[in-house]
Amino acid sequence: MYRRRFPLMRLLIILLVLGVIGYFAYGALFAKPPLPPKPPAPKVAVQRITIADMPLTFDYAARLAGSREVEIRARVGGILQKRVYTEGQWVKRGDVLFMIDPAPYEAALADAQSRFEQADKDYKRAVSLRKDKSLSPREFEAAQSTYGQSKAAVDTAKINLAYTTVRAPISGFASEEGFSEGSLVAADTSLLTRLTQLDPMYVEFATPDMEAMQQRAAVAAGTMTLPADKTLKVEIRLSDGTVYPREGLVKFTDNIIDPTTGTVRVRAVVPNADHAILPGQFVRVVLKGLTQKNAIAVPEAAIMQGPMGTFVYRIDEAGKAQIAPVKLGLLNGQTRLIADGLNEGDSIITQGMIKVKPDSPVTVDTGEEKAPETPAPAKG
Repeated sequence: MYRRRFPLMRLLIILLVLGVIGYFAYGALFAKPPLPPKPPAPKVAVQRITIADMPLTFDYAARLAGSREVEIRARVGGILQKRVYTEGQWVKRGDVLFMIDPAPYEAALADAQSRFEQADKDYKRAVSLRKDKSLSPREFEAAQSTYGQSKAAVDTAKINLAYTTVRAPISGFASEEGFSEGSLVAADTSLLTRLTQLDPMYVEFATPDMEAMQQRAAVAAGTMTLPADKTLKVEIRLSDGTVYPREGLVKFTDNIIDPTTGTVRVRAVVPNADHAILPGQFVRVVLKGLTQKNAIAVPEAAIMQGPMGTFVYRIDEAGKAQIAPVKLGLLNGQTRLIADGLNEGDSIITQGMIKVKPDSPVTVDTGEEKAPETPAPAKG
């Protein structure tokens, strides 16, 4: 009897062991995995919104030009006899630049003077005969007309002869010659050289039409103010990054929008007594002088675009990031004016927006991190 019970008990033990193993195996296969730890709230940098009057600056690409640039062309045709000036050098107004062969014009003047002398004699005789009523009115008018024409021919010949000496109409730097000695030049078409006045210099740039219209509308509405003298200034930054030591004054703003570029032309005048800057040079200018009244400004990097338009992240009282739609104003350097959507005292996110989700908590990064402890020196 004992032998019959022993196999039965062993079978029960084996079944019990298999059941326990199966239970734990089932739990391992079908039990739900533990939830991952909740990620920490992203660290962000914030800015507290304040309202204050703000000086505005606007950055534009610009080109330098001489304040006076004159093309010197031949006024009469002929053989170019001599170039008097030195290329690239400064010349004074009235200095001789070129000489054109005067011989044909001297001969033309002599011929005109000879005709004038004869016409003068005929006219004087006609006056005398008219007093004696020995000359008809038609004959007198013919003599008078011939006299006037011959006198005009002499004046024209003198002018043409004077044009054979080409003089500088302004003081400035002369460029290279367009024709060398011995060349045949044509009247009013042959470009002999150019003169450029370098002091003062023009700084020419263009503002986008929308920006120019916003500035004018704001000044008219009183939300933006001009300097006391009503003159804006420009700071010139050269291509190597240095700042030109003298500021320019805006003297001209066009009232016409260029249809090809959608911009408004602006020109400033800057002193250049030492000729440190040259025409044709490309620079950048910073336009200064305008002030925005009661301005709200945020970094350009804080502004984002979404399906509903432009927005920034604003932190609510619970420390969560909320989408705040904003209406943009003018760009002011690296900051953007906000026309509507923010109030004084609001806190907006300026860095770390890429990890932020709407209506989710954030951690404000104060930049204060605990310094590592310095280990005490070992006792020796």
